[in-house]
Amino acid sequence: MPNPTATTANPALLPSPALFDVTTIAAKDVEGTIERVALDQLELAANARRDISEEGIERLAAMLMRTGQLVPCIGHRAAAAAPVLLYDGQRRLLAARASHQLAGGDGFEGLQPVQSLIVLLLDHQPAPDEIRRIQAQVNNAREDLSLADQQEQLRDCWDARAGLSEPDRIAAVCADLGISPRKAHNLRRQLTLPDSIRARVADRPSGEQLSVTMANRLADMHQVAPELTDAVARRISSSDLQEKAQRDLGAFVHRTVIEDERTYAVRIDDGAMLDAAEQIEHARAHLTPGARQQLAGILDANADKLDAELDTLSARARARARALKLRITPEIRSRARAGRYAYVHHRGQDFAAGIWVVDPVFMIDLARDALQTGNDEPARDETYFAGARIDDAELRDAAEEDRQRKQQARARQAEATRANLGLGHDIRAGLLDPTAGQLQALKQIICHLLAHQYREVIAYGAAWTDPERQQPVGDTGRHEPRHTDAILTAELDRALADPDPLRGIAQLAARWAAAFVLHPDGVTRTKALGTERMARKLSDALPGGESPLRTAVWEFLRPMLSPTLASLNRDTFINDHSDETTVDLDKHRSASDLDELDLDEPHADQAA
Repeated sequence: MPNPTATTANPALLPSPALFDVTTIAAKDVEGTIERVALDQLELAANARRDISEEGIERLAAMLMRTGQLVPCIGHRAAAAAPVLLYDGQRRLLAARASHQLAGGDGFEGLQPVQSLIVLLLDHQPAPDEIRRIQAQVNNAREDLSLADQQEQLRDCWDARAGLSEPDRIAAVCADLGISPRKAHNLRRQLTLPDSIRARVADRPSGEQLSVTMANRLADMHQVAPELTDAVARRISSSDLQEKAQRDLGAFVHRTVIEDERTYAVRIDDGAMLDAAEQIEHARAHLTPGARQQLAGILDANADKLDAELDTLSARARARARALKLRITPEIRSRARAGRYAYVHHRGQDFAAGIWVVDPVFMIDLARDALQTGNDEPARDETYFAGARIDDAELRDAAEEDRQRKQQARARQAEATRANLGLGHDIRAGLLDPTAGQLQALKQIICHLLAHQYREVIAYGAAWTDPERQQPVGDTGRHEPRHTDAILTAELDRALADPDPLRGIAQLAARWAAAFVLHPDGVTRTKALGTERMARKLSDALPGGESPLRTAVWEFLRPMLSPTLASLNRDTFINDHSDETTVDLDKHRSASDLDELDLDEPHADQAA
């Protein structure tokens, strides 16, 4: 309702007058006429829209050829024979022109090109202000559908096109909505997600929102692992975590399973040895009512006696001479993948896929099968005397002992291999979000390595750049470096005491790097930390020539150097390969004539 306290309105915000006044109901005609104008009679006025998608023009051309023009363009004809200048309808005119090349082609079969457009002709030449208002309303007033609305729009259109083959159905939906096949596939995959996850998808995500790429990967995961998908989506609570998930989803899933005990997912790496009893108990805790019914059928037990049967399985797995181990083979991994019992993360053709079993029934059935068939026992080795059929108790005992020894050795090797591969996964997952304690430990590692490897170099760089690392020489007024061990201990303590791990590392690295840019006139030659004694150590620490290390040292030190030191050391770190010459090439390449050339001809006086 009108504001009674409103002051006089800004004149610039008032129409003068409005092109098409819709604020009143007046018995007068609209300010213009509607005509059908041939394409060759249409021209475009200047328009603020300059970045136009070619793919979008093709989709609009298809819609014009299939459904016709729904909204008239706006233009003006200055004279009866003059062309119509369009102020609104830029993309429609470009699409209409493009239809002549597209009609009948691939994807546009049976369509006829657009020959004319419907135009609302203004009864006067609009002023520049009016033109800007027209184009601003057309370009800015239309608000795109939200991603959730686009998903529902595609769902309705998809259902309406039921009965067509998959490719034809996609093509029909794209034609109906004017979207690309890629967009349609993305929206379809998003529709498979739970509403709680789908509501977080955004074209330009921020905070807890999910990108379209992340939503697509979660949709693929949701097809086989709904609970794991929910857990991963819950953990993506910031833009930083989403970036880590997109960079390495396998490591992110691994970290999620470790942190979320409610989520059931068992990683099965090739060659891994899993404790059967532990897997039975772990899977048992995650059985749903439907899974319990399915498992009762597999174990041929009544539903009310399923717990007793599982107790028996677990007890049998523990009652063996050695706890029953489930050896993960390529066949088991293939079975879990093919039966859709597991989520598979593909890491490229050079690496084995990461596989997480998400069906607890699969793992219990795997343990049951191992107990029945005894497939956890390694194949029995032939002995030297087996061919001779010697049947002696002592030899049999020796053979059994040898078999058990080899079996244990193979089990230890398999367990060690699994532990090593698991360490790799754990490292990648742990580095996604290192703790403050880990960063402090990293500082300790690097600083102690530097101090141990480059003891004299660090002391040399610190001794001549920090007065606190020097001591007076009698009453001469001169100063010399302290003992090397004292300097190194002081520098190491200062670096380790810095609360910022990166700055602490930089403290010690800067003293090491300073050793290579000292001004030689400010350093003695014969002392323990003099130039003569340190020359060889400096050469070994940072060899000459081009190397990434020398480049990194210069990039690190250059912002901290004075102009004098920068000029003095530049040629030491930067190699300029431009060829030097004393020949004036510009002079010799310039235009010349025969009179300027010395052709060793006799002078005129000699000729006379």
